[in-house]
Amino acid sequence: MPSTLTDAERILLQIEGELPKLLFVLVGPSGVGKNTIIKKLLTNNPLMDRIRTYTTRPARQGEIPGEQYHFVSVEEFRRLAVEGRLLEADASIAGRDVYGLGALYSMPRNLFGEVLPGKHLVIAEVDMFGMRRLKQDYPDSIAIFITAPPDVLYQRLLERPDDHMDEISLEQRMNTAREQMRSAGECDYLVFNDGDGLEQAVRQVEAIVLAERTRIRRGVDLQKIIPVDAVGEHVSHHHSD
Repeated sequence: MPSTLTDAERILLQIEGELPKLLFVLVGPSGVGKNTIIKKLLTNNPLMDRIRTYTTRPARQGEIPGEQYHFVSVEEFRRLAVEGRLLEADASIAGRDVYGLGALYSMPRNLFGEVLPGKHLVIAEVDMFGMRRLKQDYPDSIAIFITAPPDVLYQRLLERPDDHMDEISLEQRMNTAREQMRSAGECDYLVFNDGDGLEQAVRQVEAIVLAERTRIRRGVDLQKIIPVDAVGEHVSHHHSD
C-alpha cells in the first residue's frame, strides 16, 4: 500500500486545500485478529491512524493504555457519557456491553479528535452496532467484515491472554460471533483471516484501502485542475505549428 498520496488524493488536496478523513470500519467476531491486522496496517502506512475506544474492562497482558483503548472505571465512563463525550453512551444510555460480560464500550463522540495531524486514513474496530452507528453518522465510511472458520475462532479465544475467559465467557463470545456473522451482509467487503493467512488478510485489506483512496469522490470537478479550455488551446496551438 503506497505511503504517498494517490492521484485522486492529490487532486482532492488541490481542490479542497485539505484531505477529508476516510473512515475504514473493521467489524468481526472476537478473536478474529482485527487488532493484529490494524497494527500491521498502521505500521505499513504512515498516513493512517486509529480510533481509540473507551472501555471499562481491564487491560489484557501487553495492551498499552491509549494505544487501542482508553481503560476507564465505570464511574469515569459514566461521567464521560453524561458530559456528552461518548458516541454510544449518554445520560440515558449506559453504553454497549458488547459481549454480555459486564464491560462497557464506546467510541468517542468527537471521532477524529485524537487522530494525529497529517493522517487522513482512519480505521475503527467496532461491533455490528458500532458499524451501523458509524454508517449512519458517516455514510461514506467503508465497512470491512473480518472473519474466520468457527474452529479457528474458538481456538484463538482459548489462547487469548484473558484472566476471565472461563467457559461462560467463551460461549458468550461465540454466540456474539454467530450474531455478527448473520449481519455480515451489511458490510461493504469480506476478508477471511483463517489459520495462517494473516499476511494475506492484511494484503486484502490494504487493497481495499488503496481502491477507496483512488475512488473519485462525488462532486470532484477535474476541470478545476485540468480545464478543458486549456486542453483545447494546447491542441489548437500544436496544429497551427
